[in-house]
Amino acid sequence: VPEGRGAPPAAPPLYAGEYESEAGFGAELLQAYVEQGPNGCAAIFRASVADDCPALEVELAEFLQRHPRLSWIKHVHDAALAPSDASAAASLTGAARALYGWGLAAGGDGGVLDRKVMLSLGKLCHHAAFLRDVPPHSDDDVAAGPAPTAPPVPGVLLAVDASEREEWRAVGVAAADDEHYLLRMQEKLPWLCTAGGAAAPAEALLESLLATAASPALCAERHVSQEEVLKLSLDVAHKSAWRLGDSARGRAARSERLVRVLAAATNADGQAWLHLSSRLRSISETGLRKALLEGGTAEHATGDPRPLLLWSLLAWEADKRAGGGGGSREVVSLHGPLLGELLAALGRVDDTALRSTLQRAQTEAEAAAAEAREGGGEAAPLAEESGEWMVVEA
Repeated sequence: VPEGRGAPPAAPPLYAGEYESEAGFGAELLQAYVEQGPNGCAAIFRASVADDCPALEVELAEFLQRHPRLSWIKHVHDAALAPSDASAAASLTGAARALYGWGLAAGGDGGVLDRKVMLSLGKLCHHAAFLRDVPPHSDDDVAAGPAPTAPPVPGVLLAVDASEREEWRAVGVAAADDEHYLLRMQEKLPWLCTAGGAAAPAEALLESLLATAASPALCAERHVSQEEVLKLSLDVAHKSAWRLGDSARGRAARSERLVRVLAAATNADGQAWLHLSSRLRSISETGLRKALLEGGTAEHATGDPRPLLLWSLLAWEADKRAGGGGGSREVVSLHGPLLGELLAALGRVDDTALRSTLQRAQTEAEAAAAEAREGGGEAAPLAEESGEWMVVEA
């Protein structure tokens, strides 16, 4: 700048707010397209955008990554124009990754219906990618054994439940199914959603369910029984377990959730369990089964006798194991380390009488499940839906 003269005036902005925006011109342009609605979004998906503005290619990829609701459509569009099956499969896998990333978000303001739709579309793209990438099966292949299943979609960024950590994970169809189940649960029981109506993460679901189970009055107000709520709590613990991972920390967190549910069930009938353990030595097998089914003692029962809640849960889990329907659910049995963790949660680590009572209750639960299966029945009445154990009627 020559001496005595000021700096030249700044060039006028190319668009409103250029100098106030931290984003580049490309991002602002793409955002303007989005704000135009369907026609603007259609322009983004047309190949001519990248052809006419090659400099936008990287910017477009980053923009779509931040907008999964748009990026999956672009991936499907690319798959339709792909020159080969491998290229189409890669694009469809990208669509599944974007949809899973949105549908599996652990927080935010995503509604239940939104996430259900995203997960369903993600599974559809996931399967479509697999079918484009594998050779067709002949009748001989089918006769030889089950058809191969779609491998997990790698590189999905999701929040690790019960924490603010985010991790890149490979997500399979089974994980999407588990999350879909939790969303259906909230759809049927809207009081499980957040105050703003958004889908709640698993830890919040578990806390809400256990708080309800601890209050018979709240159960009545919400038209659910304590047994139903506790079974749903176990479902939440099982179906959110995949988020916690297989590290030592993750395994401990999964076990801790199961123990919280079992402890809540035990505490609901605390006096009955203590009374039962005090006379365990004098009770026959038949007498023990009757006590478990009728609330432990006559003094405990109010109105129609009901099974002790913990025993109902143990029989329910044993029934699924006996029927081979447990799927990926972890084994819930008091013939193992889980018993020690439960007693610690109850503050009764040294109570040998209660320990023996709970072990015998587990044995009776397994026997009841086996007897029910041999007789063509179930250990406990369930309201099944699509193979899942949703105990609340639609």
